[in-house]
Amino acid sequence: MCLEELRQFRGDVLGITGPRWMILMALTELDREGGVPVNVVAKLMHVEPSFVTSQSKLLEKNGFLRRKPCARDGRVAKMSLTDKTFKHLASVAAQQEALDEFVFGYRQ
Repeated sequence: MCLEELRQFRGDVLGITGPRWMILMALTELDREGGVPVNVVAKLMHVEPSFVTSQSKLLEKNGFLRRKPCARDGRVAKMSLTDKTFKHLASVAAQQEALDEFVFGYRQ
């Protein structure tokens, strides 16, 4: 329960829900150029791909990520963060680090 509240708190900083925050964090960790397929994020989050698809479309509409079809398989959507998101995350990085230290007792 506390972790869910923490996710929501972090999402509130950007004006998004906790699950949408988790999608952005998954992309932060997984994207090494070219984007991350929806099904990879879904597996990481232990949710259905349709959930990630619907939530990522809302994130795209708000400018937090972009979705593009995979060059090899047009049915697969690859997601990546926008510059806007990187700027937002950088602006709250110190706050997030202090929160992590308080909650988890460690520094990155």
